[in-house]
Amino acid sequence: MHVEGTAIKDPNGKTIVLRGTALIDIGSLYAYGGNSSAGITARIDKIAAAGLQGHVIRVPVYPKINYNAGYPTCSPLPYPVGSGPSASCTPTTPMTAADYVSKVLKPAVDYATSKNLYVIIDFHQIDNATTGTSAADATTFWTDVAPKFASYNNVIYEPFNEPIDSSALWATLKPVVQGWITTIRAGAPNNIIIVPSMSYDQHPGDAASNPPGTNLVYTAHVYPGNWSTSFKSQVATAVAKAPVFFTEWGYELNGSDSNLSTSSTTWGTDFEASVDDYGASWTAWATDNAWTPSMFSDSALTSLTAFGTVVKNWLAAKASSDWVQ
Repeated sequence: MHVEGTAIKDPNGKTIVLRGTALIDIGSLYAYGGNSSAGITARIDKIAAAGLQGHVIRVPVYPKINYNAGYPTCSPLPYPVGSGPSASCTPTTPMTAADYVSKVLKPAVDYATSKNLYVIIDFHQIDNATTGTSAADATTFWTDVAPKFASYNNVIYEPFNEPIDSSALWATLKPVVQGWITTIRAGAPNNIIIVPSMSYDQHPGDAASNPPGTNLVYTAHVYPGNWSTSFKSQVATAVAKAPVFFTEWGYELNGSDSNLSTSSTTWGTDFEASVDDYGASWTAWATDNAWTPSMFSDSALTSLTAFGTVVKNWLAAKASSDWVQ
């Protein structure tokens, strides 16, 4: 795959739109699955059985340190990077970087690949990237990981989940993102890279208007509480210039979290209509019953929430359109 103008294309020039879902932290799946990659592969199988597989899966890799008041969630088995202001996350099943890649990440990617899925490797940090050490942590991660999947033509790299940097301009964040892109390109020159932006990925228009490289797509993370007029304008600007990939979106119907919750029974299908109009790709967050917003309502992962049902129906409606295996 590669980027041409505002579209992702296959080698024959066919436009590809990828739709799917996101795993939770793969270290958690490994640790709670008997300290085995079977915990990850079993979750992928559950997703498929529930009709949530689609054509792409997002694979979050959590770092060792949680910088941002408990976010992201402390992982029992993180990728061992991070030396920041809080060391309150103590892994219960620590691994070396080499073991994490060989025992956790590579089996996850290989299993998804065997299911004919595209895979997003997501360095799942939530922190300011223009200050502190999170940006350097991401560089350390990609120096190690990028070359290991360079030969996979189905693997996409997401260098940093959500930069906070709420008061920063793109001109300030752009050099940081360019640094990650340079690091990834040194090890994986051809894979598509997903570009983040400020305020938890709410400025894709700013980023796409001043691109930090080539063969890039731009992400936006959407929940009911942040899907504002200004955010929609940012997305509209981005889709006019480059491909957009919503690597996180979701909602809770009448939930307790003000950002995730909505009382609108049509929020999901309204969002679906907007995204289809954009021609954008997406991975919904998250395929779990406890991590929110949840697509499953039971611990057996057999019953879907209202959100999960929207995802299932959307995937079914688009199962054979605008993608390539």
